[in-house]
Amino acid sequence: MDVKKEFLGILQDYVDFPVEEVVTDVPFKAASGVDSFMLMELVGALEDHFGISIPNRDLMGLKTADEMIGYIEKRIAA
Repeated sequence: MDVKKEFLGILQDYVDFPVEEVVTDVPFKAASGVDSFMLMELVGALEDHFGISIPNRDLMGLKTADEMIGYIEKRIAA
């Protein structure tokens, strides 16, 4: 499973530009323009798609898309 590709595919529903332009190693909100409300919707979509739960306490520590992708990969592998 290519988590990054699937993550970016889901993200595409929340941004107004090609996800190929998202820089994945800078703070997520700045790189994607996703506000707090959209982020919560995105997290719900990610949870549904990957069959995982992302608690708010964990989400607060995920600053970049790369960190989110890595977190999802770890949760799937657990």
